[in-house]
Amino acid sequence: MRKLLLIGVSGLLGNKIYQSNKDRYEIYGTYNFHKPKLINTLRLDVTERNDVSKLLNDIKPDLVIDAHALSNVDYCELHHEDAWKINVEGTKNVAEACKVNGCKYIFISTDYVYDGYKTTTYSEKDKPHPINYYGKTKFIAEKVIEALDMDYIIVRTAVLFGVSSSFGKLSFPSWVIQQLKLKNKIKVVIDQYSNPTLVDNLGEFLLYLYEKDRFGVFNISGKDNISRFEFSKMLAKEFNLDERLIEPITTAELNQPAKRPQKVSLNISKAEKASGVHALGLEEAIKIFKISYKSDYK
Repeated sequence: MRKLLLIGVSGLLGNKIYQSNKDRYEIYGTYNFHKPKLINTLRLDVTERNDVSKLLNDIKPDLVIDAHALSNVDYCELHHEDAWKINVEGTKNVAEACKVNGCKYIFISTDYVYDGYKTTTYSEKDKPHPINYYGKTKFIAEKVIEALDMDYIIVRTAVLFGVSSSFGKLSFPSWVIQQLKLKNKIKVVIDQYSNPTLVDNLGEFLLYLYEKDRFGVFNISGKDNISRFEFSKMLAKEFNLDERLIEPITTAELNQPAKRPQKVSLNISKAEKASGVHALGLEEAIKIFKISYKSDYK
């Protein structure tokens, strides 16, 4: 049985891959602050180069999926040093250890490497131009990986959602549902468009790309491009909640420290062809999410 190491196993993606593939792989996971209730998990600070090197040398995984990140976009904008240390230096530490140990390396990047000015979809051939510091650190991390001349897959994805049983951090849909169940009014941005991505679907893509020995950069997301506001209304409808509690707000009104791309629509045809996996439409993804949500939040 092949060994899989998940860097960031307590997050939505890492937790879903762990839970869904225990019979296919010998799985190990790392966390930093949130210890999950899973076996074969170890604390790791990716910024500690020697610790990263020792861990990979001890486990000797066949595949490493690196889902760690400082992903709070506004925090990154205000704390450049922290963002660089975790998103760039931490990634370099993991990637170098993978190269030394001959591991396949899958790095989770972001659609925020694109600026959102293009009116059509973004393909992997489009030149990245991040407009916030978080996006910049992720793009620089991509360039670090490419420069190492190693066996890698870089995945640019968007708005991950799902249910994690590992700790209490809520994805955007879980937050929407929680607030609407409490009858709270919420303000949701109406002019930021992206492709929400169910972690179940993304995890399937990643492992099929690995098993088919693919290489390079791939856009992977859900099929549908939609505003956060419309996404919220779809959730309310599926969960039979009052969508009148959802109020639209513009990006300008939010006055966020970091700029957001106004519209990034990912072209995912390359990943679908390379993996044989099909991206889910948002309606289907929400129905799958609902099953997991009701199971975990009884």
